[in-house]
Amino acid sequence: VHRMREHITNTGAKSTLIQCPNCGSSRVDTHHQADRFQYGAGDNAIELSAVIPFRECHECGFEFTDAEAEDARHEAICRHLGVMTPAEVTDVRRQYEMSRAVFAEKSRLGEASIGRWETGLLIQNAANDNYLYLLSFQQNMDRLEWRRSCDQLSTEESAIRNPVSRFRELAQRSSTPQ
Repeated sequence: VHRMREHITNTGAKSTLIQCPNCGSSRVDTHHQADRFQYGAGDNAIELSAVIPFRECHECGFEFTDAEAEDARHEAICRHLGVMTPAEVTDVRRQYEMSRAVFAEKSRLGEASIGRWETGLLIQNAANDNYLYLLSFQQNMDRLEWRRSCDQLSTEESAIRNPVSRFRELAQRSSTPQ
């Protein structure tokens, strides 16, 4: 990944509880800079920019970035693609106070996929992003609940109306030699 740093400000740089990965010192200052980076490969690569925290150790002079910088780059990519950031995906689920498992069951999205989108391991495609956007509106979640209750009611009514015929159909299938 090609990166070109552009200094924004060092004013107000402060020591944090971050340890230098080079020497272990906790005397590390942080300053935010615009970081230009390549997204994509070959002729399709483009340059994006994100303001990220750069760390510098006072003991050994080592400069580094960490997960917070990667998160900022990831958000810049999401913005470029026009999809929700991991925090925004998480906010959709949390507005309903649902666990990932419950949200996955109600939305019929995969629980593992939701987890990957929320943690930034993957970026959701445009169709899933649109679906998540629509789910951010309570009326749409209510519609899904209504649809699900109608589907369950229809299945239950069908089973009540034809319990014998369904039983015979299953019995006939199972008694057929294979």
